[in-house]
Amino acid sequence: MDGDQPYVNVVFTSLPPLALLELYDTFPEAEGREKWKDAVALHLDEYLLPMAERNAYHIIPLGLFPGSPTPEVYRPLAGGLTYRYFMPTRKGFWWQGTNSHLEGNALLLARFARIVGDKAGRYVDLAYRQLEWVMGANPFGACLMTGEGLRNPYPHSRFVGLIPGGIMNGIAGNADDEPVLDTEYALNWRTCEYWSPHVAFYIWANSALEGLA
Repeated sequence: MDGDQPYVNVVFTSLPPLALLELYDTFPEAEGREKWKDAVALHLDEYLLPMAERNAYHIIPLGLFPGSPTPEVYRPLAGGLTYRYFMPTRKGFWWQGTNSHLEGNALLLARFARIVGDKAGRYVDLAYRQLEWVMGANPFGACLMTGEGLRNPYPHSRFVGLIPGGIMNGIAGNADDEPVLDTEYALNWRTCEYWSPHVAFYIWANSALEGLA
């Protein structure tokens, strides 16, 4: 939080609750340690899980906003709060797809599932939903990892070219918060540029999920 501004970060969306889980793991004898886990449980059970139920793909919205800070569509919630699935396009020049956001939340869900012993429950199911969106369970039926799946967009990778296993920025949204993806070979960096955070969170999330087996 920044004053009354909810925390929204398309790349490092899950780092605050992940930091609490890291504290929980690192300091097993700490006084009040259970409060760290309880705070993450509140975040997951009262925010991530119910918000994911609001769409057919069960993806987690980008975040909450006070009112409508830019002249575009924001979806209403109680208490004057709103939400969007994708970054606001009119807030500034820099907006892009949300793959890191989804993968980071998949990691958070997997880490929490390990702590509470929920190896095949709702946290794990929702984690896989976020990764499935990246791999093709999205409105475009497009796999956003080069060399895997179907309907791969052509990457904005002018100097390197195709990178097998490379993950693009992913599906972004327009002013109406509707999904947007460059499928016309226009080399649109907002949706189709490779970026290492997407790969890092994907590998990290999958490792955490595999560790539950």
